[in-house]
Amino acid sequence: MKEDFEKASKFTLFKEGFISNDPQDTGGLTIFGISSKWYPKEVAEMKRLIGEGKIEEAQKIAIKIYHDEYWIKAKCYELPLTMALVVFDTAINSGVSKAKEILRECSGDWKYYLLLRIVFNTKCASEATHLRGWTKRIASLYEYVKEVNK
Repeated sequence: MKEDFEKASKFTLFKEGFISNDPQDTGGLTIFGISSKWYPKEVAEMKRLIGEGKIEEAQKIAIKIYHDEYWIKAKCYELPLTMALVVFDTAINSGVSKAKEILRECSGDWKYYLLLRIVFNTKCASEATHLRGWTKRIASLYEYVKEVNK
C-alpha cells in the first residue's frame, strides 16, 4: 500500500539524515542515505538541487530510490505494516539480502527481527560509535512501530 510506504520512508528519511561525507565511509558522499558510490548521477543531482535550495525535490529522488530499490526489491508491499517497516529500514541500512535473511529467521515476529538486526550489527560494527548509532536507530524504529500500531 502507498500509505505503508509513506510511513516507512518517513522514518527512514529522517534517520538517514541530510548530507554526509565521512572519509571513513566507503560509500562516499551520501545524501538522505543514498550513496554516491552506488548512485553517482542521482547523488550529483540531489546535491545540485540542494545547492539551489530545492530540498524537497532532492528528497523525491531519494524516496524514489527507496521505493524502487528497497521497498519493491525487499517485497515490503507483501508484508504486514509492522514487518514492512522493520524490513524496509533494514534493507536501507544493511542491504536487501540481509533484510530478507533476517526475515526468514524471525518467524514473523517484528520484535525478534529487531533483536536479530542488533545481533548482526554487533558482528559487523567496525567501531563502537557505529554500533551505538545503529542500536539507537533500531530503538527509535521500535518506538516508531509501536506508535504506528496505535
